[in-house]
Amino acid sequence: MNEPLDREVTVVTPEQVQLQFQTAGIGSRAAAHLLDSVILIFVNVLLFVFVILVSRLYSGSWLPDLADYLLAITIVLWIVLNLGYFVCSEAFMGGQTLGKRWLGLRVIQNNGQSATLLSIIIRNLFRLLDVMPLFYFVGMLSIFLSSKDKRIGDMVAGTLVVVEARFERIKRRKQLEKAIARKNYPEIVMGHIEEAMRQGITAKDWQLLQAWIERVPTMSDARLAELAAPIAHYFAEKLEQDSAIAQDASAFLVKLYETLREDWEV
Repeated sequence: MNEPLDREVTVVTPEQVQLQFQTAGIGSRAAAHLLDSVILIFVNVLLFVFVILVSRLYSGSWLPDLADYLLAITIVLWIVLNLGYFVCSEAFMGGQTLGKRWLGLRVIQNNGQSATLLSIIIRNLFRLLDVMPLFYFVGMLSIFLSSKDKRIGDMVAGTLVVVEARFERIKRRKQLEKAIARKNYPEIVMGHIEEAMRQGITAKDWQLLQAWIERVPTMSDARLAELAAPIAHYFAEKLEQDSAIAQDASAFLVKLYETLREDWEV
């Protein structure tokens, strides 16, 4: 989700290394929780059916207080399942529930390290407060007001929910591909690029090409073409392509980006 409430946050590891993360905003976290809720609803339905079957099976048995026992056991199992799902999945899946994994979110500590078992338990115990009074109102309000998109459980536990870089890159690539497709650039047939020439493309060259590509979704065709002309001629000369190929500079840069991106986007 490309939501405006997502924020960049910089953390410093114990080794004094600066790391940048994009925090997960209300929209992406709500979607992940919705997916987890669907799973839990299914599990709770199974639990309810199991309790009904057991109560029917032992109705009128020699255990006069069976109903009371069943009620107590059901309550305990309900708490264990619904709270244990979040604690166990985040503890054993590297800070992710199934919903978070599907949406590319992860729980980490404030210092950028993996969330500890203790911090996971604390943040999920406070889920009982975040859910009040209804539909996670307190939790959503705290995320909205927090500069790091934290609910109360995250504030107490010292954790962050962030968007995984790999997931963000994939999402950004799909957005660029859609924007490029809408432009209907003509297909360019490039000459073969020798491996030595590909190796000659530097990080600055790739950043230059990527900077132009990043503007495709938002900039007018005329302005894109104006910016593309000198960049296209630069790459055509460097890669020993026919100079005529760079006459449609925008189409040439798009083709070059599609050709080289596997070398740079991992």
